Amino acid sequence: MINGLIIFILALCFLYTAIFTVYFAVIVASNFIGSKKKNDVRDVNSYKNLIVIIYSHNNEKTIVNLLEQLNKQNYPRANYQIHIILDTCTDDSSNKLEFVGGAKLWRLTDDSPLGRDKAISWLLENILSFKKVDGYVFLNADRNVKNDFLLNVNNALQKNKVVVGSTQIIPEDAQFSDNVWLNVNEYNTNIMKSGRSKLGLAVPIDSDCMAISQEVLEKLRCIDFKDANSELKYSFLLVKVNYIPVFSPEIKTFVSSKDYVLRRPTFAFKMSLFAHCFNFKSFSNFKFSEFLFSLFKPNPIVLVVILLILMTYSFHYYFLFDFPWNVFLAVVLAVSFGLSIYKSQLYAKPLMYLALCPFYTLGAILSGNKFINSLLTNVRKKQNREIEKITVPVNVTNGRSVFPCRLELVSEDGFKKAIFRYKNKKQTTQQSYVRMCDAVKNISDILAQHGFRIKICQSCAYFSPKIDGTNNMIKGYCNKKAVDDANCSEVPETILWGTCENFIPEEVNKVIDISNYIKNK
Repeated sequence: MINGLIIFILALCFLYTAIFTVYFAVIVASNFIGSKKKNDVRDVNSYKNLIVIIYSHNNEKTIVNLLEQLNKQNYPRANYQIHIILDTCTDDSSNKLEFVGGAKLWRLTDDSPLGRDKAISWLLENILSFKKVDGYVFLNADRNVKNDFLLNVNNALQKNKVVVGSTQIIPEDAQFSDNVWLNVNEYNTNIMKSGRSKLGLAVPIDSDCMAISQEVLEKLRCIDFKDANSELKYSFLLVKVNYIPVFSPEIKTFVSSKDYVLRRPTFAFKMSLFAHCFNFKSFSNFKFSEFLFSLFKPNPIVLVVILLILMTYSFHYYFLFDFPWNVFLAVVLAVSFGLSIYKSQLYAKPLMYLALCPFYTLGAILSGNKFINSLLTNVRKKQNREIEKITVPVNVTNGRSVFPCRLELVSEDGFKKAIFRYKNKKQTTQQSYVRMCDAVKNISDILAQHGFRIKICQSCAYFSPKIDGTNNMIKGYCNKKAVDDANCSEVPETILWGTCENFIPEEVNKVIDISNYIKNK
């Protein structure tokens, strides 16, 4: 029994190693595929209208230089605007930026900083309705760019709706840990991200350097740049709705190692994200499922240890995947890694830092790094999980009668689901969602498939969503007054699950259609 269990575990380890080896080899090989010559867009009709958004909190020493660089772009000045959010700045940023000019300054003067995510969401709410805007460029205030930066963004947005740029770290009095991550970043950029880009695979977004088309923001109506975990979750939302974040190595930013802050999603969050996103329907979307399983990319030390165990066991004992197979995997992995080093052009000292990274990471783990803490936290959460839940009364109609029901809105580990209840019957969303608005919409769609309509604001033609700086998108506007009175200056706010007697089906989604609908009732 025990021997059979050991063989089963080793077989799983072999399959895991084999899949990753092939996966890694394909990504490395894709880097040797010749790239098409970059098209420098010079046709005036091909220049996109861009808005550059920079969030700054006391970044006086870098933000002024960045604005000067953006003002000197090799890009038509009429085709881009610069918007800088000064979030409760106590330095001299505002005065210096006013002197340089060329940017719209948005000053937030609360007692405490609003924060990057909410500040950008607030700004988008004010400017998303701007006409003749094709895309938004997000930059960190500590970055430097060359004069072809916006031209490269424009070229990338010609083919992709969401593009992520590269970060090149400039060593400046770098410590050991800085040198380790500097070379790891260069390797990942030159090999992993570039390889995925050539294969058309998704990469996690990086709000420090990225661009999103107007179409995407108009559809999603939100951003989520709070931290590395939030950005990864938002990346999955983008991939799920077929807006693939693609890495573009031509979009380059530069940052001093003194200013660079490493941001990485926690292991516990990755596992939680996988658990909430995984379902068999995801296999129908190859890029989404590939992106999901890429969360299990192994630590190099772990991979080497697994291979050594497999080779040792298969050499001494009978094993389904015998010794030659394991040696073959080791050779393929070694050759792939060697080719990746050659392509990344990391030699001597940089290569030493890259080789030390797994050991450095392992040492950090053993010394009580966030990895273990997050695992322990995750275990405690499972034992005593805090679930936020509210229950609201709603009405459902089949076209003839109205039935009073209940709608439960549940938030668990940052993921949302909705539960519809009528007497002893229950219907739950088909999966967990990143946004509450998507969970409520799923319940509405399920009920519609059975001939029922839930009479809430989100399903009403009068309703329009509101960008409020949150990822849930639970707020919106009721346009009933605007329909009744063309001179109405104030549109009242509401929430997704609000109810009233003025409900009209959401299919009637234009003011003229609403008016005709009312007349014909």
